[in-house]
Amino acid sequence: MVVFTYRINYKLGDTIKIKPLFDVHYGNTNCDVNATKRYLAEENDRNTYIIGGGDSLDSIIVTDKRYRKSADAAEGEAIIDEAIDGVEKILTPYKDKIIGLASGNHEDTILLRANTDPIARLCKALECKNLGYSGLIRLILSENGSRGRTVVIRYHHGWGGGSRTQGADLTKYSKDLAYWDADIFLYGHVHRKQADRVPRLGLSGEVLISKPKMECICGTFLKTYSKGIRPTYSEKAGYPPVEVGGLVVNIKPMQRWVDIWTDL
Repeated sequence: MVVFTYRINYKLGDTIKIKPLFDVHYGNTNCDVNATKRYLAEENDRNTYIIGGGDSLDSIIVTDKRYRKSADAAEGEAIIDEAIDGVEKILTPYKDKIIGLASGNHEDTILLRANTDPIARLCKALECKNLGYSGLIRLILSENGSRGRTVVIRYHHGWGGGSRTQGADLTKYSKDLAYWDADIFLYGHVHRKQADRVPRLGLSGEVLISKPKMECICGTFLKTYSKGIRPTYSEKAGYPPVEVGGLVVNIKPMQRWVDIWTDL
């Protein structure tokens, strides 16, 4: 796992916005590229930052048993190269705001089968941190070198199969919160967009303060169903449709504490 420190300067009253970009699946015909671009462009200001959470690329090649021509958006034979180029073009306007990019199970499969690392190549092109598969990011928030605040983010691409009930994935990932000393928890893989604010109390000197944990399942940009006779993987598996899009995590440094909430 990766342990990484990232520093952000802010002005009093600022809200820092983190956009976790998970499960885009670029290169699949059911990837909503326009929705991905809108998500990145909306509310994009000097206080907005991006964390890639894996499966940015669909990364399913012809020799993969999951491959279907109807789901392959590549124009030529270089499926992975085309997908890397496509994601790079989408992210380039925001390269200075990318905290880092992580791998998912789809990119990891390419590393094992084709001996090339798509996320490493993207990180090199975009000059950002390779976040591996999971890790901890220590955000150090500083107002002109003072009023220091630290926010710890635990991220993991995710695990297990997708659920068919609204609360199952939140429950699954909530167990992970007990094992890590962090403030924000980012998960993906299951293609849901959900969040839960878990109450937690702490001390600042002798003052009792609120220090909630935010559990975030970060959404997807891959459509569950598509029109036509060729079924998607999700259709064959009978998964319920999910909302396309991502969430935003808001961090507001206060006098004694940091307030954290999400926009869904």
